[in-house]
Amino acid sequence: MGFAMPSWYDIVGLDSRSNEICNGLDESMNTILSLVENEVHPEENGLSPLGPQNSIDYRRIVLAGFSQGGALALYTGMTQTRKNKGLGLAGILVLSGYLPRSKQFAIAPGSESTPILHCHGKEDLVVPVEAASMSQARVSALFEKMGGKKESYEVKLYSGLDHSVSMEELNDVVAFLKRVIPQESVEPKVNGDPTMMTVKELKQAIEQAGLEKQARGMMEKSELVNLLITYLNRKGLE
Repeated sequence: MGFAMPSWYDIVGLDSRSNEICNGLDESMNTILSLVENEVHPEENGLSPLGPQNSIDYRRIVLAGFSQGGALALYTGMTQTRKNKGLGLAGILVLSGYLPRSKQFAIAPGSESTPILHCHGKEDLVVPVEAASMSQARVSALFEKMGGKKESYEVKLYSGLDHSVSMEELNDVVAFLKRVIPQESVEPKVNGDPTMMTVKELKQAIEQAGLEKQARGMMEKSELVNLLITYLNRKGLE
C-alpha cells in the first residue's frame, strides 16, 4: 500500500509507523547536497571560470520546499554534514510539509541553531496541520538537548488555507529570508592574474569589481587587462 511517487521519495503513509519508511529519500538527499556543493564549490565542478569569488557560503543558503519538498529540505538541512559537522545553513523553509523518519531523525552537530520556518494551512487535508506541531516538537526537543534554542523552529498557521500557499504566507517567507540571510560583503573580490584571463573572464572580473563604466568603449583586450591591473594595484589585492 501507499504511493510510489515520481518526485522525491515513496510515501507509505503519514502515520508515525509508515513515516519511517521513505524509499528514495537518501538518493534525493544526495541530489540536494550535490546542488548545494555546486554553489559552494563551483570551481571544483568546472562551473566557475573565476573560482571562489563566484561561490556562495553555506551561511547564505536556505533549503526550501513545499509538501514532500519541505520534508526533504528539513531532513537534509538538519541531518547532513560537511567536514564532520552540520551544514550550518542560513535557514530552512518548510511549506505544508512535515518531518520524515522522525524516530531516526538526529541533528548534525553544528546545525542546532539553524532557523526554521514552518508554514501550514489549517485546512490542509493532504498533510494535516498537526504535522506542523509534531515536527516542531521533535526538532525543538533536540535543539534544546544540543544547546540550541527551541524558538529556532517557528510555526505559522493560516486560516482557510488548504494544501496550497497564500500571499500572507509568501509575505512571511520574504520576511524570514530577509532576516536569516546575511548581507553580502560589499567588498568586490577579483582572483587570478588578468594577463592570463580570456576576454570573457576579464569582462566577468570587471563586472565583479564594479568597473563597467570605466570599461565602456574599450575594444582591445590589453585595455581590459590594464584596467583590472590598475584596480588590483589600487586595492592592494595582487
